[in-house]
Amino acid sequence: MQLRLKMILMATVPLGVALICMGITARHQTMALANEERKLVEAAYLHSKETELRHYVELARSTIERIAESGDLGEADLQAKAVQVVSRMKFGDNGYFFLYDQQGKLLVNPEQMAVANVDLCDPDTPAGQTQATLILDQAKAGGGLVRYEWHKPSSQILAPKLGYVLQVPGWNWVIGTGLYLDDVQEALARLDEHAKNNIAATQRRIYLIAALCMVLIAAAGVLLNLKDHRISSDKLRRLAQRVVHSQEEERARVARDLHDGVVQVLVSSKFLLETAQLQHQYSASLDGSAPGGKALDQGLARLNDALTEIRRVSHGLRPALLDDLGLPAALALLSEQMTQGGASRVHLEPCGEVQPIPNSHATALYRVAQEAVKNACTHAEARDVLLSLLTGPRSITLIVQDNGKGFDIQRVLADGTSGIGLRNMRERIEALDGQFSIAASRLGTRIVATLPLRADAGSDAALPHSRFDSSYAPA
Repeated sequence: MQLRLKMILMATVPLGVALICMGITARHQTMALANEERKLVEAAYLHSKETELRHYVELARSTIERIAESGDLGEADLQAKAVQVVSRMKFGDNGYFFLYDQQGKLLVNPEQMAVANVDLCDPDTPAGQTQATLILDQAKAGGGLVRYEWHKPSSQILAPKLGYVLQVPGWNWVIGTGLYLDDVQEALARLDEHAKNNIAATQRRIYLIAALCMVLIAAAGVLLNLKDHRISSDKLRRLAQRVVHSQEEERARVARDLHDGVVQVLVSSKFLLETAQLQHQYSASLDGSAPGGKALDQGLARLNDALTEIRRVSHGLRPALLDDLGLPAALALLSEQMTQGGASRVHLEPCGEVQPIPNSHATALYRVAQEAVKNACTHAEARDVLLSLLTGPRSITLIVQDNGKGFDIQRVLADGTSGIGLRNMRERIEALDGQFSIAASRLGTRIVATLPLRADAGSDAALPHSRFDSSYAPA
């Protein structure tokens, strides 16, 4: 794994874990605060309900006390009057009062009440026995709040109810009322839903921030990688140029050594042998014998072959015409040599005046032409190979076209053991910011290499200005 990728992971993973932990902590704390708020709201609701119920019950009890203290009727009549008044009393939409005597009997008749569909907690019925017991026990204990579930008159749905009961002095009756808490439950449910929505929104924001941070870190990493890749590519391109330049310098040095050293020694040896041959022929003409003349002739022939081969190798390493007369002359010599040395005919199209180009450009185009012509003659078995050199104000283009049998470009490039020459040609051209393309079919192969020309192409690194046509024949 690359160091930069490790650094990105070291930056993003802790950040992601930290933000996830922050989200979980925020959710936990928010839920705790929401629960506390819910308890406070519920306590406030219940306190207000309790206060309201106590006021209602105290009002009803004071009404009964006033009726009991009036004294204008007998006690039975006063009690009947009190029951009738209580059954008619109501508050809100579903508010009513219930009334029990000291034996726990229900005194109020639901049919005579001001609220319809009332079902009172009758201790004599199984459905209301438990609730009536709670109410009576709380009243005997001094009164207060009672919680139970009962049917709501308006909807006949079983709902939680908060009741408040008190004892009536003198008659020892139990009077009370209650409020249904379904509206409180709905309010608390809305509060819980609102809290959940807020928590979800907070988590979404946290996760969005986390994703944005990770994207920014990743983008920064990508930009740094691209920058490093561009720098590395530039370094590799410069390194490739230096390698190619070193190779060409080494080739030129070997070619000079062969030409200036070995070739000169062989030429001197040839002159000495030719002198010895002339002397031998002169001696033979005087005494009429020529012993060893045939061996001397064979030695001279072998020496001439050696000189020719060394010159060929020297020109292959670094043609002198490329440095002396320019790229067109070097391509003409290449065409002549390849035509003389094989069954293929290599032609160079006449080109007009070629402006000075950098030495690196000329060398790269020459090596591309050398490799392409060699492949066409050796592997493609082409009968004709055409070289074209096109120059413009800003670029120079080399085209090598043959009529050989072609090849499968993708298969050759995919094979690691072949296609080295094609890759070398492409790398030479692309190292100089040029463009290289190749097209192959059964009708032949076409290679196009284009190099850009800068405005300072006429510097010391440029080759000499030359003009070439088909009538040129190198010595």
